[in-house]
Amino acid sequence: MPDQFSRVVAFLAAAAALLCAGFHFHQGDVVATLYFMTSAVLVTAVTHLSVRKGLI
Repeated sequence: MPDQFSRVVAFLAAAAALLCAGFHFHQGDVVATLYFMTSAVLVTAVTHLSVRKGLI
């Protein structure tokens, strides 16, 4: 189901994960920072693969 809405949602998910990582980094919580950074990287990778295969 290729559509722009799915790409925008994936972008917003990655942006939200990076914002949460920044917030927790500022608070000094290393584990939460690593969790959200990893989440952002995984969302970006899955979205990239989905776009390459034509799913999004």
